[in-house]
Amino acid sequence: MLTLRWLKPLQKSFRTLKTINHGLGNFMNPIFKPIFSIFEPPKARIMPKLRNDTGKTLIQTVSKSSFTPSNSYIITSRDGTVIVADPTAMPTEDELDLRPDVITVTHPHSDHIDPDFLDRHNCRKSISRVESFDVADVHIYSVGSSHRGSHISVKSPSNVIYVFEVDGLRIAHMGDIGQDHLTVKQLESLGRIDVAFMQFSNPFSGMFYSEKGFNVIEELKPQIIIPTHSNPRSTRKIGKMLGKLEILENCFAVSPDDLAGGQRKVVWLKNTLKY
Repeated sequence: MLTLRWLKPLQKSFRTLKTINHGLGNFMNPIFKPIFSIFEPPKARIMPKLRNDTGKTLIQTVSKSSFTPSNSYIITSRDGTVIVADPTAMPTEDELDLRPDVITVTHPHSDHIDPDFLDRHNCRKSISRVESFDVADVHIYSVGSSHRGSHISVKSPSNVIYVFEVDGLRIAHMGDIGQDHLTVKQLESLGRIDVAFMQFSNPFSGMFYSEKGFNVIEELKPQIIIPTHSNPRSTRKIGKMLGKLEILENCFAVSPDDLAGGQRKVVWLKNTLKY
């Protein structure tokens, strides 16, 4: 039986062997990979919080996607009502015992919807529908919009904006809105928005080197903007426009008191989750 006294020298030896193997093109992988794994320290898991003990509304990243890690969010009210907005590449039940009270989807593209996640949860769901309803202490309403261009279908909009009224805040997930401007009717229907998840760089919405995302967000004027489809250049640009860019990992707690000063800012929620 190996003791800790002998384990450390062995770990050092295998690290050396692993370096040699890498230098030789990993040709020894079939033989040594199972052995290497024994001596590698376990990877630390970084998970979303299942309980909101912040005293505020808790917003968290949740997706496992490396391509679009910032589209999906958990919003948890002070009383513990759990909203999952635009779930994609979601953790399995074994990885995370997440129990949503409601799931919303702005549009049914694969980077905004995880059918398996929807199928395994028996809760209220709103899939790209213009409607208004309550779930526990949260009021939810939605407004039709366009994924690309100015035409907005009344019967079947290509993108639906969801607004969550929770703990005195109005939080909007803008989905992949690709309009050049919001209409007067949309602005009236949306009302005051405190926090907005918004895209700024998405070629599928005609937003690659376009100002439309910046135009839309300035028409809406939320106090806090959380970028979804974006890139460092676009995120820093909107941060410069608003005067403040705050970079956080995975979670952000907010209350109406935090907005009392009136300062607008961008909160870049970096998804560093490890399931």
